Amino acid sequence: MLICSVNDHGVFQDLALRVRLYPTDDQEAFFGQIAGCTRLVYNTALVQRSFLWRQYQRAEGRSLSWYTQKAELPALKQAAPFLKDVPAHCLQMALFDLNAAFRNFFEGRAAYPKPRRRYEHDSFRFPDRKQVRLDSRRGLLYLPKCGYRKGNNGPIRCRFHRRIKGSLRSVTIVRDGNHWYASILYRVKVEVSEPINDNVLPEEVIGVDCGVAVPFMTSDGEALGYFVDPRPGAGRAKRAKRLQQQLARCRKGSKRRRRARARLAAFKAREKRQRKDMIEQASARVARKGKVVVLEDLRVRSMTASARGTAEDLGRNVAAKAGLNRAILDKGWGMFRVRLGQKLARKGGRLLAVPPGYTSQRCYACGHVAATSRLSQERFECVACGHEAHADYNAALNIRLLGLLRLGLADPNGFSAGTAVTARGAFGVSRAAKRECSLGSGGMPPELASSGCIAV
Repeated sequence: MLICSVNDHGVFQDLALRVRLYPTDDQEAFFGQIAGCTRLVYNTALVQRSFLWRQYQRAEGRSLSWYTQKAELPALKQAAPFLKDVPAHCLQMALFDLNAAFRNFFEGRAAYPKPRRRYEHDSFRFPDRKQVRLDSRRGLLYLPKCGYRKGNNGPIRCRFHRRIKGSLRSVTIVRDGNHWYASILYRVKVEVSEPINDNVLPEEVIGVDCGVAVPFMTSDGEALGYFVDPRPGAGRAKRAKRLQQQLARCRKGSKRRRRARARLAAFKAREKRQRKDMIEQASARVARKGKVVVLEDLRVRSMTASARGTAEDLGRNVAAKAGLNRAILDKGWGMFRVRLGQKLARKGGRLLAVPPGYTSQRCYACGHVAATSRLSQERFECVACGHEAHADYNAALNIRLLGLLRLGLADPNGFSAGTAVTARGAFGVSRAAKRECSLGSGGMPPELASSGCIAV
């Protein structure tokens, strides 16, 4: 969700709808031709901006940009006549995407642009809404050279699972695995809820802990985000390794290698869809729980950095760190934070990020901080007071407490002194109730033990 404009007529948002396409063999071949031409234009322009920009500046007296490279497309079509067979707007959008990639690089948001590769970056965009027509009733998509005139490739069959209520902006065709999809961007007028004020009730604050075995644990004891076997090296990991080995054994350029690559791409695309579905469901469920959601301000890029070290100073436990990195990236913490923030903003809520330090080592019952209190990945037992709980649930409570402190709903003196007595009223759970919890229920109150949280 992106709020794109606010004027006298209201607030407008750009929303995207992704639909599955069912192209014929001729249409799929045409899609591959467009993707290959846009990839060629993108990579050629990348080489020009990377290695020939000085020569261009001396010869033309101006710098390279999207506009200057777009003006050279007619000359490029004369040198490569096959570029005339694809829509011109798709080639222009390839240059626009390259310009955006360079802008993100210079502003520090992304790495230096890399060349596009076949089967990995097969996408192209139609930015002119006048050249696109949707027929949701019949399930047809009309694009340039696909259905407008007699003798073209014909309209594209697709499946609309939702009505489009708004004005069409653009359509992007992308290959994901072995299937083609259309990402339809449209603009709608919405009513955005008023932002929350400072009078937030404690029960409207929810804390969420991001983990590896339990992707997302809320402060009310609900575990969210399960879609795969959490055991390392089981199921999906073995399947992916086997498919990669089969691809490596095939001779480059052979039909057998093409089939092996298609199987691997289909597996990765399915895994990607499962992860996205898990994040959408988990973020929607958390957004419905309260007005303020507290998350740890995790630096995922730093957490997943390689441990190889340098040639002079080699790293330690490289294989174990690589496995941890894959497990972290597999849960999609960054996407979860983005989608949760968007859904909270839609309903007038707020996403609050707090420092992640010692949230997993601090006892919520007494406030004592000790690394030895966490006996295992799941089990937390305080060495000072003996409080027992699921480790992720205890961390989620501490995260929520940090959010309450930030909002002024808890006493900071009590937190710094190592006690949570002043915050017990805000949580609504007494210390005696925590101590009465049995180890079989994971150290949680009975009403939370049945909410889906894994017991110790």
